[in-house]
Amino acid sequence: MVENPRNVERIHMSDTSPKSSDSPARGPSPHGEEPVSAPPSRPPSRIWGLTKLLVVFAVGIGVGYSLAAGRSGPRVIYSGAMTEMEGRAVHGPDDAPVTIVEYTDYECSFCRRYNRLILPEILDEYEGRIRYIVRHFPLVGLHPAAVGAAVAAVCAERQGSFWEYHDLLFAQEKGLSPESLLAYAQETGLREEAFQECLQDEETSKVVQEDMQRGAEYGVRGTPAFFINGRVVMGAQPLEAFENTIDAALQDAAGD
Repeated sequence: MVENPRNVERIHMSDTSPKSSDSPARGPSPHGEEPVSAPPSRPPSRIWGLTKLLVVFAVGIGVGYSLAAGRSGPRVIYSGAMTEMEGRAVHGPDDAPVTIVEYTDYECSFCRRYNRLILPEILDEYEGRIRYIVRHFPLVGLHPAAVGAAVAAVCAERQGSFWEYHDLLFAQEKGLSPESLLAYAQETGLREEAFQECLQDEETSKVVQEDMQRGAEYGVRGTPAFFINGRVVMGAQPLEAFENTIDAALQDAAGD
């Protein structure tokens, strides 16, 4: 469904340079975005049921998007990406003039680099002026462990510890195995029994499915992807790209 596609500015600065180790946030960008691909072989058994469901769901999204793109070319859709956030963890004040929505994958190296190097600087530089929200878009064809990580993040969110758990997932000191997800829950101080029950709850996987569906509707094809007050930024760009986009959004919000 196309929702309010007008007045959308798309920023997509491609980069074909190879992946490398972490580097300073400023300077030439080795970043990009990871695309959707075909589903993988069977993942660890504990999350297999949810993974299988989401693999089928993701393949449907990919086929639908490909057919639509073949007819009319890629589209970027914006409206609910910024507004339909009831019950989601938000970093920043509700009345901030700029809202940033990130579509992410916890096994994506570009997402990890962005969250370790760029996001802390954005949150510090624009404190009080932005609100930041994360949606899940695991690329199941490339990253089978990302599905379980996304589900676990939703469970942490239900216990009020999304951001702490989110940071541990991207630090990946213990990896993203099912055992590691439980270890992160313990480290975060989550109620273990409730956490494990949440992991098996079909309603939890539906949250991830809905994020993936909405992302596909808004033109998300890889991770990370960002919606900044109507401006779309694809890929883990240098800090300057985000500063320019956020500054422009702040100026628009101020009526300058």
